[in-house]
Formats: sequence, C-alpha cells, structure tokens
Amino acid sequence: MDGATTLATLAPLALATCRVMGVATFAPVVAAAAVPARIRLAIAAVIAVAALPAIGASGLPAAAIAEPWRLLPAAALEFALGAVIGVIAMLPVAAFRTAGSLVGMQAGLGFGQLYDGGSGEEDGGDAFEQLFAVLGAACFVWAGGLDALALSTLRSFDYVALGAWSPSVGIVGTVMGAAVAASELAFRVALPVTAVLVAEAMVSGFVARSVPGIAPLSFGFPVRFAVAILALLAGAAAMQSAMHGAVAGMLDSMHSAVTGGAA
Repeated sequence: MDGATTLATLAPLALATCRVMGVATFAPVVAAAAVPARIRLAIAAVIAVAALPAIGASGLPAAAIAEPWRLLPAAALEFALGAVIGVIAMLPVAAFRTAGSLVGMQAGLGFGQLYDGGSGEEDGGDAFEQLFAVLGAACFVWAGGLDALALSTLRSFDYVALGAWSPSVGIVGTVMGAAVAASELAFRVALPVTAVLVAEAMVSGFVARSVPGIAPLSFGFPVRFAVAILALLAGAAAMQSAMHGAVAGMLDSMHSAVTGGAA
C-alpha cells in the first residue's frame, strides 16, 4: 500500500474524528469536566467509524489527496462544524443553569456574593445553579437529547461531505436564534419557582411586620429555601416537557446550521 492509498484511507477517518471531536468538546454531558479528554476522543473515534459508510460515499476532494497540506484547513473546518453542533446542543442545558441562577438570586442565595464577590465562581455557582445544571443534564438525557445528538452528528456526513463545509452568515443567525430560544426556555423554567418565591416573600413580609419579634433573616431565609425546593419538585414534570420541546428545536437548528453551510 503506497502513501497515497494510505492517505486516502486514513485521512477521511481523521477528518470525521475532528468533526465529532468538535461536537464532544461542547455538547452537554459529554463535555463535562468529569469526562476525561481521552474518553471524548474515544467516543469521537467510535462515532467516526460508525459514519464510514457515509464518508466512503462522499470521499475526499481529489485536491486534498494530491496536496495533503489542504487537510489542515479541512480539519479546522470539520472541528468548527462539530463545534457549531455541540454549542447548539449545549444551549438547552445552559438555559437550565441560567434558570437556576435566577432562582438562586430570588431565593436569597446571592447574599454570599454581596460580601465576597468571588464566592460561588470556583465551585460552579450557588446551590440552585448547580442543582438546575444537573437537572438540565438529566432532563436532556431523559428527553433523548444524547441519542438525537449522536444521530444528528452521523447524519451531518450525509448532508456535508468532508472538507466541503462552507460557513455562511446564516450560521450566525441560526446560532443566535437557538440562543434566543434558550433564553426563553430559561425564563420558562425559572418563572414558576420565582412566582412562588415572590408570593412567599409577600407572606413573609406581612408576617414579619405583624410579629415584630421575628427576625426576617432567621425566619424568612429557611422558609424561602424550603418553598423553592418544593416548587422545584412540583414543576419537575413541566420542566421535562419544556426540555422535550427544546430538544426538538435543537434538532431543527442543527439541521439549518449543517445544511446552510453545505457545498
């Protein structure tokens, strides 16, 4: 087997791995800090091997085989395409984390940052932010987000041949649209818990004014925290339903991003 044949055999697999690695770098659950980089690379290689039939059908441009230096910008483009897919997939889970930050501020967990501006940044935010981040990842998996992400990554090889992706201005609009949808999701998730906390604040304020001997912090904060947890448990089903809709919107955005740059 000569050098050209070896390049024609291994280069498509390497470029496909670059595309999937871009997805694994930003996608929820897979891109978690607890997942080592070698595990992400192994996952990318496995999915790239699974995509070999589609890769073999499209192949590589002849110019890339004749001039191997062209594989370097092609690898960068493949990683960029995977990164776009991964970022779009990450937005629904990031929306849950944002909702947790909003709920945490309403619940009064932002008091620590008033005294220490760096508190909560090293460990990933306050308790509600971390809780909603885990809840968002769980809802994403439960809604079939990982399966949809893997399938979308595989189908991207049917829509865009290796080294043929051409980013356009429309990609920015697609990602921005997905970000706006994620912002809406964050407010939808945070609104029920926030509304309950606002009602609790009104009741606690009335009690504090009616019974002057009750200290607002010692009485109100534990109650607000407990009410927030109960409201979160009561709204879990609605949050899961919202994530199902977000996953469907995520697939549409991925399709638009991939086909919009197809050449």
